[in-house]
Amino acid sequence: MTMATTQELPKPTALGERQLRGTECVWCAGRLDTATAVDLGVRPDPQCPWASWFPRACPACAEARS
Repeated sequence: MTMATTQELPKPTALGERQLRGTECVWCAGRLDTATAVDLGVRPDPQCPWASWFPRACPACAEARS
């Protein structure tokens, strides 16, 4: 499921590797699985304009910020 958020995402430089890969929530760093993770859409990487990242969140954090 893809969801729009009303709160700005953390900067990619502030996130850990697992958060950047989408295996942990971008806000709480909780472990995600494919059945429940919320896709937050493709985002351009501000440090590397030619690259994109694919943030995901846990349902609780996504709902709190939508």
